[in-house]
Amino acid sequence: MKIKLRNFLLILLFSTLYGDYLFCQQLKYEMKTIGRHDDEVLGVFVNEDNTKVATCSLDETIKIWSLPEGKELMTLPGHMGQVNNISFAGNNRWLASGSSDGTVIIWDTETGEKLKTLKGHTDQVIGVYFSQQDDAAFLASTSFDKTVKLWDTKTGSEIKTLREHTDRTNNVAYSYDGKYLASCSDDRTVKVWSTDLHKKESIMTLYHDAPVLTALFSFDSKLLASSDELGYIKIWAMPGGKELRTIKAHDELIQDVSFAENNIVVVSASTDKKVKLWNIENGKNLLTFNAGVEVWSCDLVSDYGIIIIGCADGSVRFLVRK
Repeated sequence: MKIKLRNFLLILLFSTLYGDYLFCQQLKYEMKTIGRHDDEVLGVFVNEDNTKVATCSLDETIKIWSLPEGKELMTLPGHMGQVNNISFAGNNRWLASGSSDGTVIIWDTETGEKLKTLKGHTDQVIGVYFSQQDDAAFLASTSFDKTVKLWDTKTGSEIKTLREHTDRTNNVAYSYDGKYLASCSDDRTVKVWSTDLHKKESIMTLYHDAPVLTALFSFDSKLLASSDELGYIKIWAMPGGKELRTIKAHDELIQDVSFAENNIVVVSASTDKKVKLWNIENGKNLLTFNAGVEVWSCDLVSDYGIIIIGCADGSVRFLVRK
Protein backbone atom coordinates (compact mmCIF):
# COMPACT_ATOMS: atom_id res chain seq x y z
CA MET A 1 0.00 0.00 0.00
CA LYS A 2 2.85 2.36 0.86
CA ILE A 3 4.55 1.58 -2.45
CA LYS A 4 1.38 2.36 -4.40
CA LEU A 5 0.92 5.58 -2.48
CA ARG A 6 4.55 6.58 -3.10
CA ASN A 7 4.23 5.81 -6.81
CA PHE A 8 1.01 7.83 -6.97
CA LEU A 9 2.69 10.81 -5.29
CA LEU A 10 5.67 10.56 -7.64
CA ILE A 11 3.35 10.52 -10.67
CA LEU A 12 1.42 13.48 -9.28
CA LEU A 13 4.64 15.41 -8.66
CA PHE A 14 5.95 14.64 -12.16
CA SER A 15 2.65 15.67 -13.74
CA THR A 16 2.64 18.94 -11.82
CA LEU A 17 6.25 19.76 -12.66
CA TYR A 18 5.81 18.76 -16.30
CA GLY A 19 2.64 20.84 -16.55
CA ASP A 20 4.48 23.83 -15.09
CA TYR A 21 7.35 23.21 -17.51
CA LEU A 22 5.01 23.20 -20.49
CA PHE A 23 3.15 26.27 -19.25
CA CYS A 24 6.42 28.21 -18.95
CA GLN A 25 7.59 27.39 -22.44
CA GLN A 26 7.55 30.05 -25.14
CA LEU A 27 4.31 29.84 -27.09
CA LYS A 28 4.37 30.20 -30.87
CA TYR A 29 2.08 32.40 -32.93
CA GLU A 30 1.85 33.44 -36.55
CA MET A 31 0.67 36.88 -37.58
CA LYS A 32 -1.82 37.82 -40.28
CA THR A 33 -3.35 41.16 -41.20
CA ILE A 34 -7.15 40.87 -41.44
CA GLY A 35 -7.89 44.44 -42.53
CA ARG A 36 -7.18 48.04 -41.79
CA HIS A 37 -8.37 51.48 -40.78
CA ASP A 38 -7.27 54.64 -42.55
CA ASP A 39 -5.19 55.71 -39.53
CA GLU A 40 -3.79 54.40 -36.23
CA VAL A 41 -5.86 51.78 -34.38
CA LEU A 42 -6.30 53.01 -30.81
CA GLY A 43 -8.59 50.39 -29.25
CA VAL A 44 -9.42 46.68 -29.47
CA PHE A 45 -12.16 44.87 -27.53
CA VAL A 46 -13.39 41.22 -27.81
CA ASN A 47 -16.99 40.49 -26.86
CA GLU A 48 -17.87 38.06 -24.09
CA ASP A 49 -18.63 35.00 -26.24
CA ASN A 50 -15.56 35.44 -28.48
CA THR A 51 -17.57 35.89 -31.68
CA LYS A 52 -16.70 39.52 -32.47
CA VAL A 53 -13.93 42.02 -31.97
CA ALA A 54 -14.31 45.78 -32.27
CA THR A 55 -11.55 48.21 -33.22
CA CYS A 56 -11.47 52.01 -33.16
CA SER A 57 -9.19 54.48 -34.82
CA LEU A 58 -7.76 57.92 -35.32
CA ASP A 59 -9.79 57.84 -38.58
CA GLU A 60 -12.96 58.55 -36.47
CA THR A 61 -14.54 55.14 -37.16
CA ILE A 62 -15.22 51.84 -35.43
CA LYS A 63 -15.07 48.50 -37.19
CA ILE A 64 -16.62 45.18 -36.14
CA TRP A 65 -14.90 41.94 -37.18
CA SER A 66 -15.94 38.29 -36.86
CA LEU A 67 -14.04 35.79 -34.74
CA PRO A 68 -12.24 33.56 -35.48
CA GLU A 69 -12.44 34.35 -39.23
CA GLY A 70 -11.49 38.03 -39.08
CA LYS A 71 -14.14 39.09 -41.60
CA GLU A 72 -15.08 42.77 -41.51
CA LEU A 73 -18.79 42.94 -40.61
CA MET A 74 -19.46 46.67 -40.48
CA THR A 75 -18.00 50.15 -40.11
CA LEU A 76 -19.58 52.59 -37.69
CA PRO A 77 -19.07 56.28 -38.54
CA GLY A 78 -20.59 58.99 -36.40
CA HIS A 79 -17.96 60.53 -34.15
CA MET A 80 -16.55 63.92 -35.06
CA GLY A 81 -13.06 63.12 -33.78
CA GLN A 82 -10.71 60.22 -33.24
CA VAL A 83 -12.22 57.25 -31.37
CA ASN A 84 -9.98 56.53 -28.39
CA ASN A 85 -11.58 53.49 -26.82
CA ILE A 86 -14.42 50.97 -26.99
CA SER A 87 -16.17 48.44 -24.76
CA PHE A 88 -18.62 45.62 -25.43
CA ALA A 89 -21.48 45.08 -23.00
CA GLY A 90 -22.08 41.65 -21.47
CA ASN A 91 -25.06 41.14 -23.78
CA ASN A 92 -22.56 40.87 -26.70
CA ARG A 93 -24.61 43.38 -28.66
CA TRP A 94 -24.05 46.88 -27.33
CA LEU A 95 -20.78 48.70 -27.86
CA ALA A 96 -19.68 51.95 -26.24
CA SER A 97 -17.14 54.30 -27.79
CA GLY A 98 -15.34 57.36 -26.42
CA SER A 99 -13.98 60.09 -28.68
CA SER A 100 -11.93 63.25 -28.79
CA ASP A 101 -15.20 64.99 -29.72
CA GLY A 102 -16.07 64.74 -26.01
CA THR A 103 -18.93 62.27 -26.42
CA VAL A 104 -19.69 58.65 -25.62
CA ILE A 105 -21.86 56.74 -28.09
CA ILE A 106 -23.69 53.46 -27.41
CA TRP A 107 -24.18 51.34 -30.55
CA ASP A 108 -26.16 48.27 -31.55
CA THR A 109 -23.57 46.07 -33.27
CA GLU A 110 -26.23 43.90 -34.95
CA THR A 111 -27.87 46.78 -36.80
CA GLY A 112 -25.19 49.49 -36.65
CA GLU A 113 -27.74 51.82 -35.04
CA LYS A 114 -26.58 54.63 -32.79
CA LEU A 115 -28.63 54.06 -29.61
CA LYS A 116 -27.53 56.95 -27.41
CA THR A 117 -25.06 59.82 -27.38
CA LEU A 118 -23.82 60.77 -23.91
CA LYS A 119 -22.59 64.33 -23.38
CA GLY A 120 -21.05 65.83 -20.26
CA HIS A 121 -17.26 65.65 -20.46
CA THR A 122 -15.47 68.91 -21.22
CA ASP A 123 -12.47 67.33 -22.95
CA GLN A 124 -11.83 64.25 -25.07
CA VAL A 125 -13.07 60.91 -23.73
CA ILE A 126 -10.25 58.40 -23.29
CA GLY A 127 -11.78 55.35 -21.59
CA VAL A 128 -15.18 53.62 -21.63
CA TYR A 129 -16.33 50.44 -19.89
CA PHE A 130 -19.70 48.79 -19.32
CA SER A 131 -20.68 47.31 -15.98
CA GLN A 132 -20.28 43.58 -16.45
CA GLN A 133 -23.71 42.32 -15.44
CA ASP A 134 -25.85 41.04 -18.31
CA ASP A 135 -28.15 44.07 -18.26
CA ALA A 136 -25.14 46.44 -18.65
CA ALA A 137 -27.07 49.00 -16.63
CA PHE A 138 -24.12 51.34 -16.16
CA LEU A 139 -21.28 52.74 -18.20
CA ALA A 140 -18.13 54.47 -16.93
CA SER A 141 -16.06 56.95 -18.92
CA THR A 142 -12.83 58.86 -18.33
CA SER A 143 -11.56 62.03 -19.91
CA PHE A 144 -8.70 64.47 -20.15
CA ASP A 145 -10.98 66.70 -18.04
CA LYS A 146 -9.62 64.66 -15.05
CA THR A 147 -12.98 63.10 -14.19
CA VAL A 148 -14.66 59.71 -14.17
CA LYS A 149 -18.34 59.78 -15.07
CA LEU A 150 -20.99 57.11 -14.51
CA TRP A 151 -23.98 56.86 -16.85
CA ASP A 152 -27.36 55.12 -16.84
CA THR A 153 -27.36 53.18 -20.12
CA LYS A 154 -31.17 52.99 -20.32
CA THR A 155 -31.81 56.72 -20.03
CA GLY A 156 -28.43 58.06 -21.16
CA SER A 157 -28.34 60.32 -18.11
CA GLU A 158 -25.25 61.09 -16.05
CA ILE A 159 -25.44 59.53 -12.57
CA LYS A 160 -22.39 61.02 -10.88
CA THR A 161 -18.90 62.40 -11.46
CA LEU A 162 -15.80 61.23 -9.56
CA ARG A 163 -13.18 63.96 -9.18
CA GLU A 164 -10.18 62.81 -7.11
CA HIS A 165 -7.65 62.51 -9.94
CA THR A 166 -5.35 65.52 -10.26
CA ASP A 167 -4.37 65.00 -13.89
CA ARG A 168 -6.09 63.68 -17.01
CA THR A 169 -7.68 60.27 -16.61
CA ASN A 170 -6.93 57.43 -18.99
CA ASN A 171 -8.62 54.02 -18.90
CA VAL A 172 -11.37 52.73 -16.63
CA ALA A 173 -12.82 49.27 -15.84
CA TYR A 174 -15.55 47.62 -13.79
CA SER A 175 -14.84 44.46 -11.79
CA TYR A 176 -16.79 41.41 -12.95
CA ASP A 177 -18.39 40.92 -9.54
CA GLY A 178 -19.91 44.39 -9.89
CA LYS A 179 -18.44 45.76 -6.68
CA TYR A 180 -15.62 48.00 -7.85
CA LEU A 181 -14.49 50.45 -10.49
CA ALA A 182 -10.84 51.28 -11.25
CA SER A 183 -9.58 54.38 -13.04
CA CYS A 184 -6.03 55.38 -13.91
CA SER A 185 -4.43 58.70 -14.61
CA ASP A 186 -1.42 60.73 -15.65
CA ASP A 187 -1.21 61.61 -11.94
CA ARG A 188 0.58 58.22 -11.57
CA THR A 189 -2.23 56.58 -9.64
CA VAL A 190 -4.95 53.99 -9.94
CA LYS A 191 -8.07 54.85 -7.97
CA VAL A 192 -10.41 52.07 -6.86
CA TRP A 193 -14.01 53.13 -6.23
CA SER A 194 -17.10 51.43 -4.83
CA THR A 195 -19.95 50.97 -7.30
CA ASP A 196 -22.33 52.05 -4.54
CA LEU A 197 -23.95 55.06 -6.20
CA HIS A 198 -24.14 56.91 -2.88
CA LYS A 199 -20.36 56.96 -2.44
CA LYS A 200 -18.13 59.47 -4.20
CA GLU A 201 -14.81 58.94 -2.39
CA SER A 202 -12.32 56.34 -3.62
CA ILE A 203 -11.67 53.25 -1.52
CA MET A 204 -7.93 53.21 -2.19
CA THR A 205 -5.15 54.72 -4.26
CA LEU A 206 -2.46 52.56 -5.89
CA TYR A 207 0.79 54.13 -7.07
CA HIS A 208 3.10 53.90 -10.08
CA ASP A 209 6.26 55.87 -10.82
CA ALA A 210 4.87 57.13 -14.15
CA PRO A 211 1.54 58.03 -15.75
CA VAL A 212 -0.76 55.00 -15.65
CA LEU A 213 -2.39 54.16 -18.98
CA THR A 214 -4.45 51.04 -18.28
CA ALA A 215 -6.21 49.37 -15.35
CA LEU A 216 -8.18 46.14 -15.74
CA PHE A 217 -9.70 43.52 -13.42
CA SER A 218 -9.29 39.77 -13.85
CA PHE A 219 -12.41 37.76 -14.67
CA ASP A 220 -12.64 36.43 -11.10
CA SER A 221 -12.25 40.01 -9.77
CA LYS A 222 -9.41 38.91 -7.48
CA LEU A 223 -6.67 40.78 -9.37
CA LEU A 224 -6.12 44.18 -10.91
CA ALA A 225 -3.49 44.80 -13.58
CA SER A 226 -2.18 48.27 -14.40
CA SER A 227 0.45 49.49 -16.87
CA ASP A 228 2.41 52.70 -17.28
CA GLU A 229 4.49 54.89 -19.58
CA LEU A 230 7.80 53.40 -18.38
CA GLY A 231 6.84 49.89 -19.55
CA TYR A 232 5.88 48.39 -16.19
CA ILE A 233 2.93 46.16 -15.34
CA LYS A 234 1.78 45.92 -11.74
CA ILE A 235 -0.47 43.18 -10.38
CA TRP A 236 -2.58 44.00 -7.31
CA ALA A 237 -4.62 41.70 -5.06
CA MET A 238 -8.24 42.73 -4.76
CA PRO A 239 -10.02 43.93 -2.76
CA GLY A 240 -7.13 44.68 -0.40
CA GLY A 241 -4.85 46.39 -2.93
CA LYS A 242 -1.64 44.55 -1.99
CA GLU A 243 1.00 44.78 -4.73
CA LEU A 244 1.74 41.18 -5.74
CA ARG A 245 4.15 41.64 -8.63
CA THR A 246 5.89 44.26 -10.75
CA ILE A 247 7.03 43.25 -14.23
CA LYS A 248 9.37 45.34 -16.39
CA ALA A 249 7.48 44.23 -19.45
CA HIS A 250 8.45 46.62 -22.27
CA ASP A 251 11.05 49.21 -23.24
CA GLU A 252 8.42 51.86 -23.98
CA LEU A 253 4.92 52.74 -22.81
CA ILE A 254 2.30 50.01 -22.44
CA GLN A 255 -0.95 51.31 -23.82
CA ASP A 256 -2.97 48.13 -23.30
CA VAL A 257 -3.15 44.92 -21.25
CA SER A 258 -5.80 42.21 -21.07
CA PHE A 259 -6.47 39.04 -19.06
CA ALA A 260 -7.11 35.57 -20.44
CA GLU A 261 -10.04 33.69 -18.94
CA ASN A 262 -7.78 31.62 -16.66
CA ASN A 263 -6.79 34.82 -14.78
CA ILE A 264 -3.12 33.78 -15.03
CA VAL A 265 -2.13 34.88 -18.53
CA VAL A 266 -1.96 38.58 -19.42
CA VAL A 267 -1.21 40.09 -22.84
CA SER A 268 0.55 43.45 -23.16
CA ALA A 269 1.18 45.68 -26.17
CA SER A 270 3.63 48.54 -26.49
CA THR A 271 5.00 51.21 -28.76
CA ASP A 272 8.27 49.23 -28.62
CA LYS A 273 6.56 47.12 -31.35
CA LYS A 274 6.32 44.06 -29.09
CA VAL A 275 3.34 41.98 -28.04
CA LYS A 276 3.98 39.81 -24.99
CA LEU A 277 2.22 37.15 -22.93
CA TRP A 278 2.94 36.80 -19.22
CA ASN A 279 2.30 34.23 -16.52
CA ILE A 280 1.52 36.68 -13.74
CA GLU A 281 1.75 34.02 -11.03
CA ASN A 282 5.53 33.83 -11.49
CA GLY A 283 6.25 36.78 -13.79
CA LYS A 284 7.60 34.56 -16.59
CA ASN A 285 7.38 35.66 -20.21
CA LEU A 286 5.45 33.16 -22.37
CA LEU A 287 5.65 35.02 -25.68
CA THR A 288 7.54 37.92 -27.19
CA PHE A 289 6.37 38.78 -30.69
CA ASN A 290 7.83 41.63 -32.73
CA ALA A 291 4.99 43.06 -34.81
CA GLY A 292 7.38 45.35 -36.69
CA VAL A 293 5.19 48.38 -35.99
CA GLU A 294 4.07 50.32 -32.91
CA VAL A 295 1.17 48.53 -31.21
CA TRP A 296 -1.44 50.72 -29.55
CA SER A 297 -4.04 48.20 -28.47
CA CYS A 298 -4.61 44.51 -27.86
CA ASP A 299 -7.10 41.93 -26.63
CA LEU A 300 -7.39 38.15 -26.80
CA VAL A 301 -9.97 35.40 -26.93
CA SER A 302 -10.62 33.51 -23.72
CA ASP A 303 -8.08 30.72 -24.25
CA TYR A 304 -5.53 33.17 -25.81
CA GLY A 305 -5.53 31.15 -29.03
CA ILE A 306 -5.96 34.43 -30.93
CA ILE A 307 -4.46 37.77 -29.93
CA ILE A 308 -5.85 40.82 -31.73
CA ILE A 309 -3.66 43.90 -32.07
CA GLY A 310 -4.27 47.41 -33.35
CA CYS A 311 -1.27 49.05 -34.97
CA ALA A 312 0.09 52.51 -35.74
CA ASP A 313 -0.02 51.84 -39.50
CA GLY A 314 -3.82 51.33 -39.36
CA SER A 315 -3.67 47.56 -39.62
CA VAL A 316 -5.70 45.13 -37.53
CA ARG A 317 -3.77 41.90 -37.04
CA PHE A 318 -4.40 38.48 -35.57
CA LEU A 319 -1.68 36.51 -33.82
CA VAL A 320 -2.87 32.91 -34.09
CA ARG A 321 -1.37 30.20 -31.90
CA LYS A 322 0.25 27.41 -33.88
